[in-house]
Amino acid sequence: MTRREMGKALGLTALSAAGLSELLWAQATAGKKGGDSIGVKRLFEQAVPDIGGKEVRLVLLTVEPGGASQPHRHTGPVFAYVLEGTVQNQVDPEPLKTYHAGDIFYEPTMHVHRALTNLSKTTAAKILVFEIGEKGKDFTVAAT
Repeated sequence: MTRREMGKALGLTALSAAGLSELLWAQATAGKKGGDSIGVKRLFEQAVPDIGGKEVRLVLLTVEPGGASQPHRHTGPVFAYVLEGTVQNQVDPEPLKTYHAGDIFYEPTMHVHRALTNLSKTTAAKILVFEIGEKGKDFTVAAT
């Protein structure tokens, strides 16, 4: 599978997702041998409206042991891939959910992100976050 095909499988056709697709490709093929034994699993697909005038960011979020976020909103859609650890996440109107390394979650635009908590008291959790927002503006605002 090419990087472009991997990007399409993730619904990221509107941008260059080379770094993300390389990471996901490496994780999808970890421990496998030979070209015939490589499995590809479509992890997540989400329609994205026209992103004209928008900016795309790919960030690594490190949540310290026992760490938690305060309620906030994201000004555009957020796609998150848990690289390491186990976190609990809650975005309105969904209930609190637990995510482990290899899981993906989506946060719709301007929904209140009530909680993101690292369940480990000893190890940091790492999350690869892909987000879209207005060019030159903050992507995260306080929930009021």
